[in-house]
Amino acid sequence: MKVFLKPLFLILPFIAALSVMNGCHKEVFTTHGDLTFSADTLFDTSFTTLGSVTMGFTVRNTQSKSINISDIKLLQLAGTQFRINVNGLPPSTPGVEYKNVDIPGHDSIYIFVEVTIQPNNNNNLFVIQDKIQFITNGITQNVVLEAVGQNAHYYFNYHVLRGTTFPFPVDKPNIILSPNGGLAVFAVDTGATCIIPPGCKIFMGPNAVITVDGTLTTSPVPTSWSDSTIFQYIRTDYAGLPGEWLGITYSRIATVNLSHVIIDQSTFGISDEYVLDQIAQAQITTSNLKTYTSNPTLPTVTLNNVIIRNTSATAMQALATNLNATNCLFFSCSQSLMLVGMGGTYNLNNCTLANSYSQYTSSQNPVFSVEDRAFYLDNSQVGPYPTSVTVTNTIVAGNTGSNYNEMGFGLAQQSSDHISFTNCFLTTVADSITAYGATNSITNIDTAVEPQSLHPQLFMMPSSDNYMPDSGSIVLGKANSMQAPKDLYDNPRPSPFGSIGAIEWEH
Repeated sequence: MKVFLKPLFLILPFIAALSVMNGCHKEVFTTHGDLTFSADTLFDTSFTTLGSVTMGFTVRNTQSKSINISDIKLLQLAGTQFRINVNGLPPSTPGVEYKNVDIPGHDSIYIFVEVTIQPNNNNNLFVIQDKIQFITNGITQNVVLEAVGQNAHYYFNYHVLRGTTFPFPVDKPNIILSPNGGLAVFAVDTGATCIIPPGCKIFMGPNAVITVDGTLTTSPVPTSWSDSTIFQYIRTDYAGLPGEWLGITYSRIATVNLSHVIIDQSTFGISDEYVLDQIAQAQITTSNLKTYTSNPTLPTVTLNNVIIRNTSATAMQALATNLNATNCLFFSCSQSLMLVGMGGTYNLNNCTLANSYSQYTSSQNPVFSVEDRAFYLDNSQVGPYPTSVTVTNTIVAGNTGSNYNEMGFGLAQQSSDHISFTNCFLTTVADSITAYGATNSITNIDTAVEPQSLHPQLFMMPSSDNYMPDSGSIVLGKANSMQAPKDLYDNPRPSPFGSIGAIEWEH
């Protein structure tokens, strides 16, 4: 016994020490290899004086062992306009440098890059550049930062006053904002005129709205889409997202005349101003819905070659209005694309109204709705009033569920209404519009199936916003070209019969 006890007593402390060492495992780091990045160049566009924009990317360790980045440093080639934040870790120099950042094996960290672009005297786009330098086990890697700056004209709750004419400048973009984050209003007062020149760029801030009591017009009329105007959200990295600003409203004494215009990412596109009362659930506008038809002069809205897309409510809502729309494309909204009625006249020619093909919106409402009455905020009925709707060479397409009926009618006094559809493609059960007093139904193409399930399908690729008819589409050669000799994109239509809808098929 005495012979073996001594060696055992010597071994036990050594085993205990090994156990302690295993319990306090020391992380093993790789001494070679480099990093991979989710992007080797970060790019953003930002308007000057608007505050900061944040971008981001990941840095990944592809090895099984941990890796230590000895230095992450913004080189400040553009001064202090860029700032970085690494995974929320404490910096060595705030916004500029981080030292000894560890990434476990097969893991990653996130780096945020903030940029604030200072204004200058340049009317054109200008680029600022910087780099983030990574040093890992003696290996140097860089991620390039680029931001395109743009000076702009700013309008903070701006009024075009009575008796004046205001043309939007074209030398720089125009930005409509609220100084305090509330409702951002650009108002065209009674007796005032706001002109949208060819090539004008207009960006809308959150909750921005253009209200028209006077005249809003494109002048001179653009001759091509290269001179078109787009109303869009101020954040260019939010492309396609609906409901980022409110829209354009008109009052009982307004005139709206738009050509070669795109309205993108709004809540309601173009609408009678009652929509603002509906949103606020209170009468905040000057007109009262109950007195709409007591004014013998109705507002006039004329739309030629206009696109309204990506709305979170309607693309067009017109009540007691004289509306004329030709070669217009409305698509991707969360409610009815077009709602008209309660008196007035509505003429649509060679238009395409298409819904339910967007990744951002989903609607169970009819694409096109006609009402001869409306309901006030207290749910009291207003009307019915005689309503005239004439639709020619127009596509109404979508998928609202099992009934495949994109036509909605709420006509309480059909005897005084005039509803006519001629040479149209309608997603509806055959001749359903005749039940609502509509005439000329025999010349229409009615289908009670989802139009894209047709063979050939109706549109080329609506999921990519391409609403040109497919090469064998049922709408080819079914429209009277004399109504609109050119299409939405100013391409000539074949004579005498072109395609139903806003866009002519091209090889």
